[in-house]
Amino acid sequence: MKRTKRTSSSSMVVGEDDIISKLPDALIIHILSFLPTEDAVRTSLLSKRWRPIWYSVPTLFFSKNTKWKQGNEDKLFEFYNNCLKYRKNVKHLIVNSDITSFKLDIDGYYQTSKAGFVDKWLGFAVENKVKEICLSIGQEDLDDDDDDVIDYSEICYCLPKILGNARYLTILELNGVFLDTSYSFSFPSLKTLSMEDVYHLPTAKEDGVVKFLLGCPSLERLWLHDYKFLGIDSHHRLQSLSLKFMEIVFESFMNDAQIQVEAMNLESLVVECNIFDMIDFSSCKKIRNLSLIDVYIGNEYLSSFEALISNIPLIENLVLSKCDLLQSEHLTISSLHLKSFHIKNCDYSDDGDEMKVVTIEHASKLAYICYEGNLNFTILMEPSNLLNGKIIIHKRLEDYGAKWFIDMLTFLVNLSCYWNSVTLEVANCKSLIWPKNLKNLNLCRYPLLNWKHLRVITDCKPEEESDLKEDLMWISPSLETLSINEKVIF
Repeated sequence: MKRTKRTSSSSMVVGEDDIISKLPDALIIHILSFLPTEDAVRTSLLSKRWRPIWYSVPTLFFSKNTKWKQGNEDKLFEFYNNCLKYRKNVKHLIVNSDITSFKLDIDGYYQTSKAGFVDKWLGFAVENKVKEICLSIGQEDLDDDDDDVIDYSEICYCLPKILGNARYLTILELNGVFLDTSYSFSFPSLKTLSMEDVYHLPTAKEDGVVKFLLGCPSLERLWLHDYKFLGIDSHHRLQSLSLKFMEIVFESFMNDAQIQVEAMNLESLVVECNIFDMIDFSSCKKIRNLSLIDVYIGNEYLSSFEALISNIPLIENLVLSKCDLLQSEHLTISSLHLKSFHIKNCDYSDDGDEMKVVTIEHASKLAYICYEGNLNFTILMEPSNLLNGKIIIHKRLEDYGAKWFIDMLTFLVNLSCYWNSVTLEVANCKSLIWPKNLKNLNLCRYPLLNWKHLRVITDCKPEEESDLKEDLMWISPSLETLSINEKVIF
């Protein structure tokens, strides 16, 4: 924005090429709603015209800023407090002064002595019938942390009772706070709930998310990231008739809690945790999108997993990423409605590994397959329509020898599907340029690939393109189109 100029009458005028100030107030307010409140307030210094605009911004976004150095927390809290005071004072003077969103990010700046301020701010938000509240608070910074003696419930913020009656909320995001489940929660309008690093008070007798679900009859989307379920060796039932999307992520073991998801209208589920049988979602029969990430599904759970997939009748998109189920040699996927299958093999070593085989049955609607991993992989499936797919091989070698190329050709041939369009991503184009002595061998005992359209993404120098093109056509002579790094070859 161009610096404004002062006239002889000491009034402020806008520079001739100040395009933003020429915009209507409504559009300026919309732009400012994406900025931290501190930056929105600064615009009031630009001119008389700008002075009242920030009062109409419908968002209060208090974000820790580089301006506030560690040790200046008092000034930070004072600034936030004054912002709310000013907004409250002008509420009856400015027509469009409603607040729809309150965001507070003071992770690393929180002090228990300031808990009363945060309580008051949340009370202000609830009284103003805000629709979105996002809190990221964390713990008070201590000089001598000792996990063995610190009671974290005394140095972290606990949500006040008034928040439990935010009846107009549609979005609630909580990060680094404690829950007091001694009072009831009533969020009749809440559509989205996110909990990350959320804990319970030591005196808690009821699990927070279980109680939240009871008070959220309209909830559609739920995120639980490292949420600490109440109790050890406990069993929790997550019940909801309205829930459509759910994501559960645990980076560490969650006190051996057993989670039973009972959401009959759930359509999308993402699970990232340690052990397959920690979460039971077998009653969710309407799931269409299922993603399992870093889930251990060893041989002892393999048959249960295969049965579970076959008993989710509507599943269309399945993602298995870095799951230890690939420690098993053979996995069978059976699904009548499956359209997309993405599998990432977390084991990138090749030496001594047994071939991993995935058999896909009764999947006449399957249209897309993505594989990411090493070369010890095979897909077996019944004849179907032409498939589109993506193959990603990350492994990079200093020297690609005969074993690599034979394994590569075997791997590509073993992806025994009817491919239409394929994206092949490899670390180095040298992994696809066959030595002449190997090409002269009788390798054609394998059926050649029958790909139609190929897109290659790789580290390739211009002088290597010709050899790469020649060898790609050698392994798949029926190619109709070929591109290398977005460059169309033919």
